[in-house]
Formats: sequence, C-alpha cells, structure tokens
Amino acid sequence: MEPRRSIIDYLADLARRSPDLPLLYYRDQALGVGEIESLATRCRGALRGLGVGFGDRVALVMSDCPDMVVGMLGVMGLGAVAVPCSTMLRPVDLAYIFNDSEARCAIVTPDQIDNVLAARPEAPALAAVLVANGEAVPRTLSFADVVSKAEPVALAQFDTDTPCLILYTSGSTGSPKGAVHRHGHLSHTVECMARNVYELTPADRTFSSSRLFFAYGFGNSFSFPLGTGAAAVLCSERPTPGLIASIFEQYRPTVFYGVPAIFRALLEHMRQGHPLATGSLRFCVSAGENLPASIWHEWKTATGIDILETIGTTELLHGVISNYKNRIRPGSSGVPVKGYEVRLLDTEGAVVEGAGRGDLHVRGGSAIPYYLNKPEKTAELIRDGWVRTGDVYRRDEEGFYWFEGRSDDLFKSSGMWVSPGEVEEIVCGHPAVLEAAVVAQRDATGANVVAAFVALRPGHASGDPLAEAIKEHAAKSLPRYKRPQRIHFMEQLPRTATGKVQRFKLRAQSPAASS
Repeated sequence: MEPRRSIIDYLADLARRSPDLPLLYYRDQALGVGEIESLATRCRGALRGLGVGFGDRVALVMSDCPDMVVGMLGVMGLGAVAVPCSTMLRPVDLAYIFNDSEARCAIVTPDQIDNVLAARPEAPALAAVLVANGEAVPRTLSFADVVSKAEPVALAQFDTDTPCLILYTSGSTGSPKGAVHRHGHLSHTVECMARNVYELTPADRTFSSSRLFFAYGFGNSFSFPLGTGAAAVLCSERPTPGLIASIFEQYRPTVFYGVPAIFRALLEHMRQGHPLATGSLRFCVSAGENLPASIWHEWKTATGIDILETIGTTELLHGVISNYKNRIRPGSSGVPVKGYEVRLLDTEGAVVEGAGRGDLHVRGGSAIPYYLNKPEKTAELIRDGWVRTGDVYRRDEEGFYWFEGRSDDLFKSSGMWVSPGEVEEIVCGHPAVLEAAVVAQRDATGANVVAAFVALRPGHASGDPLAEAIKEHAAKSLPRYKRPQRIHFMEQLPRTATGKVQRFKLRAQSPAASS
C-alpha cells in the first residue's frame, strides 16, 4: 500500500477497523489499539497544557513501556518532536542532548529520575519533568495524572515533511549528532521493511531485545506494530538470556529482533542446558553489526529458525539492505531493500559497477535531510540525498552485500588491505572461541600486524598453547598477511550500548598486554 502521511494515521486506521486488537503486551497488561489511541489524544492535551507546541522538542528518557509509546504518539500528534534518549547516558550527556535539542520537557521512567534531575540545572530550557510508569517525586509531575486529567486534543496540522523525531548517534567519534527524521520517514520504513521484507500482519507478535531509544528498536517496537497491527512485547528490564527465554515461554512471539551478541549469548544459554522456546517463531532478525555465518548456522541447527540479517543506520532509521525469507546468504547483509538506492564508491570517489568493494552510500525515503545544529557534519556526510554510512562493503556477482568493516577499521598489513570481519569469522571458527575482534597493532619495526582480541567459551583456559592453536587454525584459511600474529585474551569484548564492538578501545591496548 502507499505510505500514509504519518504513523499516527496508521494507528487511526487500525482503531477504526479493530479497536480491540491487542497492540502492546507489557508484564500483565495487554493494551488494545483503541486504548492506545485514546491515551495518545489525552497525552496531546497534557503536553499542550505544559506549553508544548508545534516544533517543540520533548525528551524521553525511558525504559521500554507502554507510556513511552503513548508519549511519543502524543508529542508527534502535536507537531512537536520526540527525542528518545539512551538510558545509559550520564547526566552530563543528557544535559548536552537537552540543550542541543532545546527540549521543553522530559518524560522519564523511575530508573532515570536521578540522572535527569542531575542534568536539569544545566538545561535551562527544560521546564517540566514527568515521571511515567511509576510514582512522581519532588520537582516532577506524574505522567499518569496529567494525562488522565487532560482533555483530548485534535491532531496538529502537519505533513510528511514535518520533523517528528530526533535520534542521537552514539558520539563515539565526537559529540553526539542529532539525526532529524520526518513523519514520512516512519511510514516509508513501515512499507519497505515491515510489509515488504518482514511481511508483518496483525497475526504476528514480536519482541525486540534492542530498546525503543535505538533506531533499530524504534522501528521494531513502535513504527512496525503501529503500521501493521502486529503486537509488540515490551520489557523494561535488561534483556538477559534468561529474561528472553521467559518472554519466549510466556508470549510465544512469531518474530524476534536481536543483535549478534544476543544470538551468541542465547546459544551459550542453550549450550548450558537451559531451554529456549523458539517453536512459535517464523524467523528472527539481526542488525547492529555483522552476524558471523558461524552464528547463523549454529542458530539454525539449534532451533531450525532462519535469521534475516539486515543493515541500517540511525540516519536511515531502519534497514536498507536485508536478506529475505526466501533469499538468504548467511554472513551477508543481503540485497538492497525496495525503496532505497545503494552504491559503492572506490577510494577515488568513483561509483563501483558490478561486483567490487567500496564505501557504502544510500539514498531513500527515510534518509535524514540534516543533523541538528551541525551544518559541517551534514555537508560532510549527506550530499544530494545520499548518506555516507561509513561502512565498507563488497558486492558479489549475485548482488549480495558483504560487510568488510567500518572505513576507519580497515588497515594494511604487508601492504595489503585487511578486513577485520573476514579474520574474525575464521578465528571464531575455533571451538574454544566465543567471539573475537581484530585490529592492527605495531610490531618492533613500526609495521602493522594483525591482532585478535578473543573471549573464550566456558571451560577453556587462556594461555600460550591455546593462542598458538588459534593461530594455527587461522593459518589454514587465511593468507599470511591476514593471519593473526598476536592473540589477546579478554573476559568479554568492550561494546557500545547497541552491542557494537568498540575497536578504538582495543587499538588503545598496549601491544604487550598478552599474546
């Protein structure tokens, strides 16, 4: 179908047709479409009563819960802009986002009250803090109270090009950047991914281990349920393997969205003898970073369920390259999704035709027009609608795309380019290795050598004999210049909040740490 003006229009259509259709499951609650729409209209009234108007920004510092969905709908319905914030940010980071976005108020869950109140004195524009999904404290208001007492308010006058969402990047290479999305962007992802790739319907029940404040989780648990009628299971708690197993048992989801680290942890959970009720799943989805083919095959063997690997970015809101249920290549990110143009540029900036490798650029109906307050970054990364993702990809003869690393992660060894992902895949093939990350380190002459940081499976001891065994294993499949010359053992790899390996921390490690 044609994309609607806004995600709010999809919800209104659902409410007219099926007001009692369950749309959100949370703990012992099941919220229907009509109830959610009614709460959203009152939320609009509550926010307007607090002075929020067209174009104003509202921060949401919240663990996943129905109030977060209602809050975002209320903000967007006023023509205002929702600013979801990571629940892992420090007060100083929250203050930066509050000030950069000029947030008028913040909606928070109880676990975030202390951080937000600590940031509030540094954010003079923040006029009100509302506590949702719990009790208010001094200097805050109760979200439930102000919503219940508010009169419903009609939708503001907005169109597909009206901004409705700002998602902040992680800021690992500088201050966070606010990616500005419009109403029509959400609708585009619903049609291109939720309907075209995942084929979601009201018969589906989905669960995402990635949270609502991430672009990936935002689509999984907000846009896609509202756009298709598929119910979403929400949880506020950290998605440990045990918690995910209990959700599978209780709610029987048909689609599970995860990241590679989660699938790896779930496999280890099963390996330790714990059950995982996957019988209800139609398929799983992995995004965030490259899913090793070995994990795909291990999951398929253990559960019989396919994983559809997808690649997207905050700037594009959700997936732009994906595997399809009837077209899967384990280890590949897939093929371009309908509704997006994809191109590779070589080191000279020329377009790569046919099979080849280069920097990935994407253009489509959910690409941001600019970063908030950052014209230089906008000019650097967004040109003529094309978003430079920072990823290096190889395209094969069949048109499948294979991730080779971030452009700043690739390095030369013996004068030849090394893709960390390729080496990591081989290293992870050793039976003692749970996960690995590869970076360049300097030898005594100042030349680059390949170094692998390795986390081991339970029952295996680190040491020189195992390091040599891993090197010998890699030597069977890799040319000499790609073989790890150093093995560093770690209890776990450093990761971002989205589950991506922080290679810059590994590069900062002393070359003499272990080998």
